[in-house]
Amino acid sequence: MPKHHRHLLLMLAMVSGCAGKSYNVANPVLGPPPPRISSAVREVQEKALAQTAETPSDSKIQLVSASFDAESPLADTAVIARVNGRPLLASDVLEQYGAKMREYEAQLEVAVKQKKLTEAEKGKYLRKAQEMLIRRDLDRMVEQNLLAQAVRSRLKKEQLDDVNKQIDSYFEKDVVESLKIKFEVTSTTELEVLLQDQGTSLETMRRIYSDQQMASQFVRTKIGEEPKPSRAELLAVYRKQIDKYAQPTQVKWQQLQISTGSSRTPEQAEEQIAEALQAIKQGMSFDDAVKKYSDGPLKNSGGHWDWTQPASIAIAEVRKELETLKPGKISKPIKSFTGMQIVKVLERREAGHQPLEEVQEEIRMQIIEEWREGRVKEVMKEVMETAVIETMFDTEDKPEDKKSNETKFR
Repeated sequence: MPKHHRHLLLMLAMVSGCAGKSYNVANPVLGPPPPRISSAVREVQEKALAQTAETPSDSKIQLVSASFDAESPLADTAVIARVNGRPLLASDVLEQYGAKMREYEAQLEVAVKQKKLTEAEKGKYLRKAQEMLIRRDLDRMVEQNLLAQAVRSRLKKEQLDDVNKQIDSYFEKDVVESLKIKFEVTSTTELEVLLQDQGTSLETMRRIYSDQQMASQFVRTKIGEEPKPSRAELLAVYRKQIDKYAQPTQVKWQQLQISTGSSRTPEQAEEQIAEALQAIKQGMSFDDAVKKYSDGPLKNSGGHWDWTQPASIAIAEVRKELETLKPGKISKPIKSFTGMQIVKVLERREAGHQPLEEVQEEIRMQIIEEWREGRVKEVMKEVMETAVIETMFDTEDKPEDKKSNETKFR
């Protein structure tokens, strides 16, 4: 196999989600993308090449047109958009919502039988639901299709065949097999029946999956190597959003609690607290005293609580002690509706800000993510500049609001 051919196959095998923009298929039963294959991937330099596809004269596919009956449900074969001449069908978006749409239609049918709706009104409601779903997903589907075209346009037929074989292999291994486990079936035929009951199919999932993988890889190879923020850059972002890292006072503390109730009177609880304090004064560790005398939730671990904001404590007397006690000091006996208790502060963090060292990894990822989002926007802008896109919603835009080679997605 030629070297450049192997590079293309390896590029397309690296199919993790693209940065800053998710091209994962919306279908909730679709499994994760295949694992990444390590390779020295050359950055793709060519611009996306526009491809066109004529619709055969005898095709049953409907054209993108304002002449759609806006009060009737869309057929699966209705073209909702064309991306460089290639059609996107209503089924490309709606099939994944098939089960929910059938459920909705059944509810409407009940209303029709009860004479609360007419058949015409039922059709209008179905059409509105379809358009709502299409509007939500159309921009993602158009972008995904456009990016997939950009990859396919630079592959020779034999290369594309090999790439499709690889993607099909990943689909079978990582999606089909996962779905078989999920639905507890052993054959692809059984799985297909179950998916069709949900309103989708393996063929549709395979097609969308293929586009998603190619779109993801196109973006990955175009955005380039991610930045490595310097300490000065990290510090600048830290200072800019310093309020984000504000911390209230926090304490690590211990609690020795003796509850009152049917088995212990308040007077008995006071006597046991006094006994516990006397034992501590005579040298018993607070941990051992908790294990011996306490009946609190953390008795077995010595009554230790991790970093806690005193303001979050419900009992006012306990809250006050945690706010004022110095590390190593033990409170006076505290009486509350639950019984008696004493607390000990181990460590204190006064109100302030998390240091840069604790948050620098979070800031580093923030910088990289913002860079990725910016690069993805640049890649999409470049691809869109040469794209010819029509949608079924175009006629709703005012002429003065339209720009050449642009499509609005709401």
